[in-house]
Amino acid sequence: MKKDKRKIIFILSLLIIVIATSTIWAFIKINNKAVEIQANKSEFNTELEENEHIHIEDINGEKVPVPNGYVGSKADGENGIYTGYVIYEGEEEVTNANVEEAQKTRNQYVWIPVPDVSKFYGIDENGKKWGKLYDFTTETGDDIDELTGAKPLNWSERDGIMKITSKTSYMEPGITISNKEKGYDIDSTLKMLKMTDYISHDFLIQLEKEFNNMLESVERYEGFYIGRYETGNLSKKNSVIRKGNTDIGGQTWYSDYEKCKNIKGENANVETGIIWGNQWDRVLIWLIETKNKTKEEICVDSSGWGNSNKSTFEYINNNGEIVKKEKGEYISIPTGNSEYTKANNIYDLAGNRFEFTMESSSMGRFYIGGSFSYNITSDYRYYADPTLAYNISCRAMLYIK
Repeated sequence: MKKDKRKIIFILSLLIIVIATSTIWAFIKINNKAVEIQANKSEFNTELEENEHIHIEDINGEKVPVPNGYVGSKADGENGIYTGYVIYEGEEEVTNANVEEAQKTRNQYVWIPVPDVSKFYGIDENGKKWGKLYDFTTETGDDIDELTGAKPLNWSERDGIMKITSKTSYMEPGITISNKEKGYDIDSTLKMLKMTDYISHDFLIQLEKEFNNMLESVERYEGFYIGRYETGNLSKKNSVIRKGNTDIGGQTWYSDYEKCKNIKGENANVETGIIWGNQWDRVLIWLIETKNKTKEEICVDSSGWGNSNKSTFEYINNNGEIVKKEKGEYISIPTGNSEYTKANNIYDLAGNRFEFTMESSSMGRFYIGGSFSYNITSDYRYYADPTLAYNISCRAMLYIK
């Protein structure tokens, strides 16, 4: 009997030793993992600090990556991350003393944080990356974000695998083609426009490369920059992103595509282009997250912050005079010339001109946002023939290499 008791005690002792050893080992593994994560984080920060394409600026204790060739604004109201951090092209500092002149003479962008890229893009079962596009609603549901009202548009996701529900609309990246003879990005159209090597397949590869490069930058720097104003000088060789411009439409999507790509000029630290649909949707989500706008102002009625036929506000006309735009009037104003249309230092997102994006369908390229001719919300999207010149503008984006 005593032997049996001693045997049981011995076995129990061994079990306790095993359990204790396992617990200690697990604790060591967990702590090593934490150290590893912290080490990787430090390496990431070090990598940013030593990146030749940027300089780091501290704003209220937070770091913002500013591409070389640009400066962060020091003017009042333009240097807060969550109220719209503005950068200006060039090396001269922007302060309260020269900000009004700089707004009219230098290209400007606003920083859009993207802390969670899993909501920005997804990967399908074949490893292809797709932009996550959203519809906005004030309703509730399992697939609707409670805070922002963002609802997946043309996609679903399960176990980390993204599924596109339609291969003919709301595609990003994608080309506007049904088959080799039907659509816009077909071989004959591209040859006529002298785009890529005149082959639609090559154009798709080019767009996918541009999209993936943008995603890589957003993931690395946790954000991107959006043009502060609608793109101007669209009929000229060199387009701009400056306050007060009126040359903001009347071109084809293909022309806008080339103009926005070239806005960066000779700056090798950045890439520019027409804004992608997932970037536009991220901006709207960010406006809600920062409490600058409500869900209702995004998807129910945007006339309270956009130039639509329903809105009434004051703006500066071409002659530099302060005039009033009345409800029922159809007037396209110089971009950025009314504080009424500003949201986190970005102007005219909810009106003035519809704006082309990179988003595609087999029927054309999507334009997005509001227009002076209608009472349409900032999340509105529809497609147009990219070979025709419409009264549509475009919005540029910028990402760091």
